[in-house]
Amino acid sequence: MKSSRITLLFILISIFTFAGNPVKEIGNLQVVGTQLSDAKGKPVRLVGTSFGWSNFHPRFYTPKTVKWLKDDWNVNVVRASMGIDPEGAYLQNPKANLKSIETVIDAAIKEGIYVIIDWHAHKIHTKEAKEFFNTISKKYGKYPNVIYEVFNEPEKQSWEEVKSYAEEIVKTIRKNDADNIILVGCPEWDQRIDLVQKNPLKDKKNIMYTVHFYAGTHGKWLRDRTDEAIKSGIPVFISESAGMEATGDGKFNYPEWQSYFSWMNKNKLSWITWSVSDKKETCSMLLPTASSEGNWNLSDLNESGIRTREYLKQFDDRGNYLQKFYWHGRVLQSYFNEGKLIGPGSYTEFQFTGNSVSFGLKNIPFQGYYNYVSIELDGKYIGRFKIDNNEIKKFTYDVSDKNLKVHTIKIVKATEAAMGEVYFDGSGIDAVSFQPKPGKKIEFIGDSITCGFGNDESGLPCGKGQWFDQHNAYFAYGPVAARILGADYLLSSVSGYGMYRNWNSEKLEENILPDVYPYLYLRTSEPELFGNDYQPDLVSICLGTNDLSNGDGKKDRLPFNKEKFIGNYVEFVQNIYKKYPDTKIVLLNSPMVSGENNKLLVECLNAVKNSFRNDKKHQPIEIFEFKAMIPKGCGYHPSKEDDQIMANQLIPFLQKYLPN
Repeated sequence: MKSSRITLLFILISIFTFAGNPVKEIGNLQVVGTQLSDAKGKPVRLVGTSFGWSNFHPRFYTPKTVKWLKDDWNVNVVRASMGIDPEGAYLQNPKANLKSIETVIDAAIKEGIYVIIDWHAHKIHTKEAKEFFNTISKKYGKYPNVIYEVFNEPEKQSWEEVKSYAEEIVKTIRKNDADNIILVGCPEWDQRIDLVQKNPLKDKKNIMYTVHFYAGTHGKWLRDRTDEAIKSGIPVFISESAGMEATGDGKFNYPEWQSYFSWMNKNKLSWITWSVSDKKETCSMLLPTASSEGNWNLSDLNESGIRTREYLKQFDDRGNYLQKFYWHGRVLQSYFNEGKLIGPGSYTEFQFTGNSVSFGLKNIPFQGYYNYVSIELDGKYIGRFKIDNNEIKKFTYDVSDKNLKVHTIKIVKATEAAMGEVYFDGSGIDAVSFQPKPGKKIEFIGDSITCGFGNDESGLPCGKGQWFDQHNAYFAYGPVAARILGADYLLSSVSGYGMYRNWNSEKLEENILPDVYPYLYLRTSEPELFGNDYQPDLVSICLGTNDLSNGDGKKDRLPFNKEKFIGNYVEFVQNIYKKYPDTKIVLLNSPMVSGENNKLLVECLNAVKNSFRNDKKHQPIEIFEFKAMIPKGCGYHPSKEDDQIMANQLIPFLQKYLPN
């Protein structure tokens, strides 16, 4: 089934390819600040593929391969990787390797795309490199297509050695070519961009520094390191990358690869995928059946080739990412159109044409549970649907308003993280690229009330089925308020959890909300951390109901410890500020807590607020009190009607503190 979907997608994106002339559109490249830019100083991105070593894979160094990569793969740049050290490479056979490189350069110029001339070495050869770049820059320096990469991947050389070498090569190139971009590598296979940050080249004009990643080996630490370099003013170009291990072989790490793509899109970084070759290894994008002159069928592509080609189809000639699928909340993408919905209320959305749409969903159970999703189509709630199939199953929805040319659908996880995940598979969908309106962002932190526990009896009445069969995060007060406010939202909530103890347990018996909050899956058994990319305008915290509860009335329960509650709350707020230094924090009481307990809870919230009275670094903390209610949902929880009432109360308060 998967194979047939990929085949259909291959055909569709082959039909709808319209290759232009990127160099004519963009012109002479320049570096403005840290951003690769066009001749007018506007940001651009180069996205493409790298040929394999010229000495090992010369058969692909042909004009027709370059043309095919431009026309069918949608690249606006290729990288010609001239092998230097190995057997048969430039040092042994300069004539043959130079011929291969120049063939690709000439073809790129003819096709109107950019070309990186890559000195593909791991050792320093200053004399030979100067001779080569002097020759090549004299011949091609007049063309805006040309980019020079002076040292592919330094291995054990110090940055001082690499810098000294690079300065010599830059000087040589600039005698013949004053303006074209020059890429400079850094030690340890282009990982140590932090060393460049401390001591960059003196000549900064149109110089960029390369970082290489292989998603199976290099994790978030390399992105964080690169972010710091960029913040300090270092221009970065990802001149080699792929989804497997750094050996070029081994398994793909699809979620990590997607994280890199999302990061590069966010930072407008140019990138190249390795490699156009047919070696029997994971990173080779082609199989031995692939022709030396392009015109490849799907059956000629390795998995890396299939994925890379599909990614490249998401960009225009200027390297603008034409995003089609958007992901919100606690999610984990494994591809641009596939991934897990993890937290309650997390969702993916996309637009499509036609009168119906189909996509795949499957349940990834935790503790043997199943899940539910809620569907919104063209702004209207369609319903909540059980996902208990452990293999991909097609779900089809028809539009009601056929007068609309473009339709928007949202698939929202109705259940919380404790049930497991819902996997969304959007392969084969002819989605329309779109840009959601920039809006406000709110994170709602809480317990079962924030999750939407027991608020939806449309499928089963209270007391029937599993304890989560009436969950619907779509109708929880937070998402309802956010939709009315035109804001994006994130739910970080777990039923039964509290600030220092839970509904029926003390801290020593199980984790509390502050323990699991840092983790993507909201459980410590899954080590993946939840990043700080979201940066909400406002964080709403609604905790205390479970800390103040008497539990099930059967188990011994210690008296409420006011000092522990306040102490944990203050520490939690401090951690929120570390994660989101510019956010506004509001503390909420609980509609399920009344009388003397509500007075005690509000007193504690004021004590927390007072602890930050001298904090000048952050916005002042505010407190909001829900009106007392007798909830009508399951298990003495709010119904969806109650959630609407709560949202209506909260909206005017939130409006005061959200940006216009």
